[in-house]
Amino acid sequence: MTTRRTHSCVPTSTHRGLQIFSLLIGCFGFLLSSQALADREGTLNLYLNAGQYWFDDKRLDGTPYFGLELEDSAGGGFGFGYNVTDRWAIEGVYDLFSVNVDDTDLDVRVSNYHFDLLYQFGGRFCGNFDWQPYVVFGAGELRVDESSSNVDLDWHRRQTMVNFGAGLKYRLGPRWQVRGDARGFQGVEEGGMDSFLSLSIGYQWGADPVVYDRDGDGVLDDVDECPQTPPGLDVDFRGCPIDSDGDGVPDYLDRCAMTPMGMTVNEDGCPRPSYDPADFAK
Repeated sequence: MTTRRTHSCVPTSTHRGLQIFSLLIGCFGFLLSSQALADREGTLNLYLNAGQYWFDDKRLDGTPYFGLELEDSAGGGFGFGYNVTDRWAIEGVYDLFSVNVDDTDLDVRVSNYHFDLLYQFGGRFCGNFDWQPYVVFGAGELRVDESSSNVDLDWHRRQTMVNFGAGLKYRLGPRWQVRGDARGFQGVEEGGMDSFLSLSIGYQWGADPVVYDRDGDGVLDDVDECPQTPPGLDVDFRGCPIDSDGDGVPDYLDRCAMTPMGMTVNEDGCPRPSYDPADFAK
């Protein structure tokens, strides 16, 4: 069978997948500008995931189906990880997809297994410690196996893949959490980038957690609403610098202490001059 690739100005499903992936990375980039409570050091993580995978048109290069493409497919798998610190974690992931070869009645089985390193952002996000953004990168293999019952072939093709992405976790309880993940998988031997958008539910367990007080204000990080307070400052029960006059400017930055309640102040904590229309008539 002879096949030929055709090129079109109409975006393929792979291109649509990459567009979705790029959009999600941009959204997660905004999320990562804030902070949330990181997972605790020493915990183990087991999770199940499912999602949509977009295959690059090069993914069947080097196989008996060279020149054909894989249809974008839903699938999923599981992951197992360990929090080395409250910021860094390692994970192993296995996902499986049953995929149709585009414009044929042939099927292949695609396995994607990889080892990843995650960096989790700690602090407060969206006014809630339960949200936790993270970034991730890693490497592994994607294996394509013949699975059609009516084809007398016995072959497989393994390709090295590096991956990168970002995600957002939400804590459901002391041990349970859900997370959304947007990932790109770049082929090494054949090139091309796949993308995967997934949703997971996970469970954590382990020894008694270690909780830090990184800014040394006496309030532990898991409840500190101001986790980067300068050294030596007096703080309130939330871990935030004292603001005696309640004007929104902490005492150590306030140049006008004891401003009357309700008065509008500038960044130095001093009253703003009242508005005078005559100033604009001069």
